Amino acid sequence: MTEQIEVIKKETDNMLLWAEGLLVETAEDYKSAFEKIGEIKNLRSKWLSYWNKAKTEAYNAWKTIVGMEKKGLTICDSAELTAKQKADSWRIVQEAKAAEEQRRLQAEEDRKARVERERLKKEASKLKTPEKIAAKLEEAAEVIAPTVTVQKPVEAEGVSVRITTKARLISLPDLIAAASPGTIASTFLEFNEKSANSFARGSSGKIPVPGVEFYKERTSSVRK
Repeated sequence: MTEQIEVIKKETDNMLLWAEGLLVETAEDYKSAFEKIGEIKNLRSKWLSYWNKAKTEAYNAWKTIVGMEKKGLTICDSAELTAKQKADSWRIVQEAKAAEEQRRLQAEEDRKARVERERLKKEASKLKTPEKIAAKLEEAAEVIAPTVTVQKPVEAEGVSVRITTKARLISLPDLIAAASPGTIASTFLEFNEKSANSFARGSSGKIPVPGVEFYKERTSSVRK
């Protein structure tokens, strides 16, 4: 650090020691404290001013680097998204075809099993003894269609497909209406503190809102 910043640093250290040992017991102490606080604000401005040039140069260099970085990343991300969308669109079509084929084959197996059960039941109706009838009916009951599986349309090394269930808001009024205490809907609502504080300032807290408390917060400020 230069001699200048060393002087400012020493002053800031002394200010901290003063603040930590400050006792305000009289009106004069109160006035004196805020006089000193004014000096702190001026000292803070000096500290900021010293570093401003270096920060500006560093920030400009950072913005240039980030801009170059973002340009290349944007191109890569766009290319990746486009390729993924096309590949995924093809896969979705193929998976739909495979699912339809699986349903068709499964329906055929179910039909065959049903026909076989009906055949065995018909044979049972022609038998004379209860034992033979029971045995034939049991044989019919054991006829179950096999579960059909269809080979996946494609497998690519290093590629995994994950299905994620997500949520999107389609009607805020309906969500609010459903958000009674203890419901899942109530956990989806959040308090907009920024908007509420803006309303509090504009109304001075004189317009009541159910479930919200307006209060006064004291803040002291000192001019430089």
